[in-house]
Amino acid sequence: MKVVAAAGAAGVAGSSGLLLREDARRRQAAAAERHLSPLPEITETGLVRPPGALPDRQFRSNCSGCGACLNVCHTMGYDAIAMAGPRHGLQGATPYIKDMRDFPCTLCMECPSQCPTGALQPVEKPEVKMGIALIDLKLCFGWNGDVCLSCSKACPLGASVFDFYYGAWGNQPYINEKCVGCGLCVKYCPLGGSAVKVVTTEVYAGLKDEYLAEVEQTLHVSGEERYEMVYGHNLPEIMARGRLVEREYR
Repeated sequence: MKVVAAAGAAGVAGSSGLLLREDARRRQAAAAERHLSPLPEITETGLVRPPGALPDRQFRSNCSGCGACLNVCHTMGYDAIAMAGPRHGLQGATPYIKDMRDFPCTLCMECPSQCPTGALQPVEKPEVKMGIALIDLKLCFGWNGDVCLSCSKACPLGASVFDFYYGAWGNQPYINEKCVGCGLCVKYCPLGGSAVKVVTTEVYAGLKDEYLAEVEQTLHVSGEERYEMVYGHNLPEIMARGRLVEREYR
């Protein structure tokens, strides 16, 4: 009888332990969910145009929507360009780079040569200004104590675009304003969904001060604060956050 009672008590205790662990897991998941806010300041990227595009108002005035740029991009096997639809309002029936996670611009520079109206102008690669890539410091491995050079290796302009801050917390990459906005860094970021997002120069102008302030602040936090930032919040959630970002590209 005592053995049975003891076994029963052990079973109840075991069940209670499982329930407590499950409850703790749910609380942790809920807490993580409250922190899941990938790139919260970037709610709109704008339509990133093909390389060589005139300033947007001029571009829309000159572009006939003929699709010549789209056709050559498809023929070359890149499929980076799509035509904006009715949901894009006044920008409908004009070309843009549709999905940089899977189909970034390779800067082959064939589309300007095919444009019959001059909406896309032939330019040298370093002079292209499709947009600028911004790194989410809360998602990027390099800003969270790891070593990763994927974005800089993917960049066709390399060292001229990337600055690195080397320290105890990793090789922290910063993409400067020489970025042309091709999106190859978005594609080759190893984090699910990518820790990088390309925005148009117009959108960047509105985000610049806040973004640069975040970079500056993160570089100068104390060791204790950085430890808590990296190991207390970012890394335990980084893959879950990455999966949320990935949904934006589907």
